[in-house]
Amino acid sequence: MSRDDLLDRVLSLLSAHSWLYTFKWTELLSCPNFNPIEACPKDWSDALCNGRITDLQQFIISGQTPSSWPESLKAFASQCLTLTQELIRSATNTPPIIDSSASQSASNGVLSLNKSAGYLFYNIEPAKAAPRKVKQKKHHETEIMSAFLCDLLQNSAIIACNPCDSDKMSTFQTAPFECPMDSQNMQLYRIELSLLPMAFVDLGSGLGHLPRRVMQRLGTNCSNIRCIAVEADPKLHSTALNMESKEQEPKKRLIRVLSRIEKSNIDQFKGQLSEVLNADDLDGGYILCGLHCCGDLSEAALKLFHVDSNAQGIVLVGCCYHKMSLRDSGCQNFSFPLSLKLRSALQRCPPSAEKSLKMTVALRLACQWSPQQWSHWTPSEIYEHRVRVFIRSLLEVHLNPRSAPLENISSLKRLTRLPPVITLPSQSNLNSIKQPLPELNDHWRSLEAIAKSGSTARVDVEELIWLTKGGDKVWDLLPGLTALQQLIQPLLEALILADRLWSLESCSEVGYASLVRLFDPFQSPRCMALVAVKKTV
Repeated sequence: MSRDDLLDRVLSLLSAHSWLYTFKWTELLSCPNFNPIEACPKDWSDALCNGRITDLQQFIISGQTPSSWPESLKAFASQCLTLTQELIRSATNTPPIIDSSASQSASNGVLSLNKSAGYLFYNIEPAKAAPRKVKQKKHHETEIMSAFLCDLLQNSAIIACNPCDSDKMSTFQTAPFECPMDSQNMQLYRIELSLLPMAFVDLGSGLGHLPRRVMQRLGTNCSNIRCIAVEADPKLHSTALNMESKEQEPKKRLIRVLSRIEKSNIDQFKGQLSEVLNADDLDGGYILCGLHCCGDLSEAALKLFHVDSNAQGIVLVGCCYHKMSLRDSGCQNFSFPLSLKLRSALQRCPPSAEKSLKMTVALRLACQWSPQQWSHWTPSEIYEHRVRVFIRSLLEVHLNPRSAPLENISSLKRLTRLPPVITLPSQSNLNSIKQPLPELNDHWRSLEAIAKSGSTARVDVEELIWLTKGGDKVWDLLPGLTALQQLIQPLLEALILADRLWSLESCSEVGYASLVRLFDPFQSPRCMALVAVKKTV
């Protein structure tokens, strides 16, 4: 299938089901223009409002459904899965190889292909327990990405010729995290990438967990390699410097830079970076990296990679797609959509297709929790989330109508943070999707008392009780609607990732580019890295 045909199919599916990603959960009861409850086909709604929670969880991971579910719903799930696979496959490329005489001893990990899901992944030995004060998610990400960067910096990356395969249909978001493979039973190839970096530049470095771990892995064998850790937050920058000053042997190879990188000031930052490299006698190139670069920082990183000839490679894991500024004057070439392919495909669609795709709610859905995470929620956790969303929607109607004063917004935010005052159904009944409306009278009275004591907003218990009774359709469909969004989330994210990769492929200086799954989506939902290397000059 050509990329044009693939994009036409993807955009057609998304346009036909835009009601699934163009609404705000907080406005389910107050926004008739984007009402997914009314837009959902009746036979879908009937199926999704009955049965078991575990049916929904199985549905989003494998596409398997009870036999009584409508064929159109099964077809939608199959299309979401297949098109997600095809988008990722179209943005996945096997790197050039040298020979088959490589061993794993010289590398930190092994690249492999998940043939059934269509993506490359990077595999290392399981990390030890996270250090004190470091969260397990951050530890997981830092261990894997530091190993991958070290393999690139030392030109020691290898790939297995034995692909991982499965008879189960899965995507980059739903496939289980690959366990370390026995390298003795694999034929390994050394990867040939034209990298001779003298440094790596870490954007959004924070406290510096990633560059410090890279330096530890490199040890004294690569004492010529430096790290430039770039951070925009003065407090984080200061804290990181203070932490390093207390070490017995400060990391002299770690250079910290306080700078805010934006798409509009890339030339300025490029000059600042050049000064830092020259001051340390680093006349070679560098690898650009970013671990969960938020919003515009990812697109700024891509622009820097394009315009700076010293940037030999890039390893970029993005996040917070909804924080991208899509109307940045003077930087249109580095705003979503980035690739000519996707821009052209959108021009073949009605204007509403692009408008829906660029809505903040759609981009936020693309970067929310992964289907794997939701599939591991207990029925109790799903019920509690269901209640919170329902309460938030009711309070939005009650406290934030068009005529409400601005002061109500702060009250609304404060009141919705409070835990629900409810009684959970018995554990034996929690797995049932069909649940009676929750008894919220005590919760409304609790909010009324809190509002009276320190809020300008007035909480009317009787009105909230009346609104609760009228929200039965929303309440019934909440778990099913969540499941439908979990089907479309990987597709939206795959489209953004493929668009970024294709934009790099179209650059004449780039010799190799691919998406690589680095992380376990159960621990780290933004699990895919965009990897690119420029041609040898």
